[in-house]
Amino acid sequence: VVADDKVDFSTLKSFSIGEGRATTTRPELNNKLIFQNIENVIRKQLVAKALTEVPDRSDVIVGFTIGQDRPNGPSTTFDQGTLVIDITTRAGNSLIWHGVYTDDKSSPAKVAEKLPRGVEKLPGEYPPKQKKK
Repeated sequence: VVADDKVDFSTLKSFSIGEGRATTTRPELNNKLIFQNIENVIRKQLVAKALTEVPDRSDVIVGFTIGQDRPNGPSTTFDQGTLVIDITTRAGNSLIWHGVYTDDKSSPAKVAEKLPRGVEKLPGEYPPKQKKK
């Protein structure tokens, strides 16, 4: 997880979740149910951190991308199971928090099975701990 240390995360009170995307053609990962599961875990984690979900005019927007395919000649190879969660400010559209979960040892089906636990870990690190000056 990487965060912008110039941002006062305590001032951010609301969030909305943008549409997820997949950078893989694997149906195990590129489907609405997986996206919905990821959104639900993100939502649960952020609400537990005292943020409120609002449909519009939120302080931050949470976006995510799953999967990663690599071209391999005429076919595509599933390279790794990657989940990227980005949190941007609505006002300036600036990236303020970036988390990555990677599982490069499992099949796409196993990655899909493990994703909810991986998702829980990332927003669990939000907000970042303030560094002492």
